[in-house]
Amino acid sequence: MPRLIQTYLPDGSLEGIQVVELSESSVKAFVVPRIKLSDVKKRPEINQPSLYLLINSSENQIYIGESENFYHRIRNHDQSKDFWDIAIAIVSNTNSLEKSDVKYLESLAVEKAQRTAAMTVLNRTVPSRNNVHEFKVHTLEKILEDTAMIAESLGYSIFSTKKDDVAEIWYCEGKLTKAQAQFRGDKFVILSGSVIDKSTAPSWEKNFHYLVEERQKIFQEYGKDNGSIIEIVKNAPFKSPNLAGHFALGRSINAWTTWKNIKGKTMDEIMRKG
Repeated sequence: MPRLIQTYLPDGSLEGIQVVELSESSVKAFVVPRIKLSDVKKRPEINQPSLYLLINSSENQIYIGESENFYHRIRNHDQSKDFWDIAIAIVSNTNSLEKSDVKYLESLAVEKAQRTAAMTVLNRTVPSRNNVHEFKVHTLEKILEDTAMIAESLGYSIFSTKKDDVAEIWYCEGKLTKAQAQFRGDKFVILSGSVIDKSTAPSWEKNFHYLVEERQKIFQEYGKDNGSIIEIVKNAPFKSPNLAGHFALGRSINAWTTWKNIKGKTMDEIMRKG
């Protein structure tokens, strides 16, 4: 079904606060650049329970939280959290969200975001899921879907979509490497369960020390050391299939010919020629 997204610029500038509304939705979003925090204080809508997202736009990182008063909470985060440059507050159009509702949304949002790895989620744990009336569950899930659509329109892929859930799996194999990956949002994600050869091409060892060091950091964050191989235990996002392929094989590759689908067809054959 077609839907309309409208953006209102209170100060007439894209660098200022944006108010984003989605047709057929019960919520709207306030997009607040960190340097413009004081400008949102006068908006009465942000003094109600809200789900909020703190985003590092350059590093594709996200922190998800909830609050009864967005401005008060975001001022605390301005002092205690350095990573973010943009905040997005999701509030009800009719002031109908309660504290229990946004706590439920926070738990569900963190769980889904950690599972998709479309962005790096900075929440260390999933908040415990509180009880809400069963009649509300569908409504809250719809709000989360609308939140994802609004965020996607702003360039932030915080959850997988139905299309992502059935996205084609791509395979990359080497001497010991057996990697599987999917496109999710704007990331190419090596999936949990993939096995990566720890060895690195001599040319990398000699000429690309920074790439070897970066590979080791990813091993430590997303993998489990099993001797000569690393088992990926948490979905690992990359900015492109090329970078994912470099990581998987420990050498320079051409993604168009390296990644293949279940039938053995390359990305070049499927995405450029097919």
